[in-house]
Amino acid sequence: MKDRLNEGVVGDTAKLMMHRLIVRRLRHDPSLVEKAKEAHTRQADQFDGWPFVREWQKLLALPTGELASRLISRDREMVMLRNSSPFYLVEGVHFGDYDARVRLRRAARRIVERGLSARSPSSRGP
Repeated sequence: MKDRLNEGVVGDTAKLMMHRLIVRRLRHDPSLVEKAKEAHTRQADQFDGWPFVREWQKLLALPTGELASRLISRDREMVMLRNSSPFYLVEGVHFGDYDARVRLRRAARRIVERGLSARSPSSRGP
């Protein structure tokens, strides 16, 4: 019987992939940070008092290079914060149509599957 993948891990992997694409754009267009700050202001009004609001405010105050490194960090804090990323709300940042998002999700699934197969005892050989 084939093991089912943890869909949460697949989703987190897809969000990491999206943020890698955002960082690639950010390196060519630093104005994305200002746009993310504007989007964050709208988020902050809607979610006043939520912990992620304060955390994103701190992140967006970082120098661009440091922010870029944090956006693609695999640490637990960033895994959680990517769920509420203001970069998703920036005008002009999008991940294509439905088919493109499906391809992104499938790519994330393949990455997670490869990670699991690399750790399984049967993949290590005799």
